[in-house]
Amino acid sequence: MTSTSEAKGIGKNEESCSFEKIIANGQFPGNPLLPEFTRLYEQYKKIARHAEDMTRENQRIKIQLVEMSRSLELTTRIDVMTGLANRRDILGKIEQEFSRALRHQRTFSVILADIDGFKRINDTHGFNAGDELLVEIANVLRGSIRSEDICSRWGGEEFLFLLPETGIEGAESVAQKIHQSVSMTEFRVNKPGIRVTISLGVCEYNQGQTTFECIANAEQALQQAKQSGKNRYCVAAQPVQPSVVNGEPACT
Repeated sequence: MTSTSEAKGIGKNEESCSFEKIIANGQFPGNPLLPEFTRLYEQYKKIARHAEDMTRENQRIKIQLVEMSRSLELTTRIDVMTGLANRRDILGKIEQEFSRALRHQRTFSVILADIDGFKRINDTHGFNAGDELLVEIANVLRGSIRSEDICSRWGGEEFLFLLPETGIEGAESVAQKIHQSVSMTEFRVNKPGIRVTISLGVCEYNQGQTTFECIANAEQALQQAKQSGKNRYCVAAQPVQPSVVNGEPACT
């Protein structure tokens, strides 16, 4: 026969304790209703245990659903390979920064970067090495920007940076650091290692532009950097002044 403590563990209410006492204390010996009462109480305990099991299972499933929801949300915002923000996420953040710039008459800048000669790396070392290189480059890029900046994988070997509340001078400083960090790194995807360079286009948002026009201007500046010999950064909508960076002409 079930003890009073077990009954408390099942129902954890006064009714359960009362029912258990009726059966355990023999208050109604010989009563013809007692066997039926006992049978009904045993059924009640089974249902109560089942309800507790269902409650625990429901809580477990609820926790799994919350975790799955977070994972699904994360996969819509993160590039799986590099762990950087993806194209969808960075566009949303640029739109938010655009709205804030309009409200508070502030500015921001974007930088579009492309790994030089990436196809040659794939052709020479294989696509697996190319993928590993992108992961290593993503880590270098992430470490080359300020805490308030956002680095995203724009597509393929292209990366887009959002620099909130940053004018063109600050954006150039960030672009220079990115350029130098990549140039100075030996990526360990192969032995003795691979060295690559990066080209960048820098653009400051101007009042009256749309976000897509700002990104398009950064794209034009990137193409200018590529056409000027790669391994450099160029600034959109500004006169190109020849200078020397690492012994090569660059637009700054």
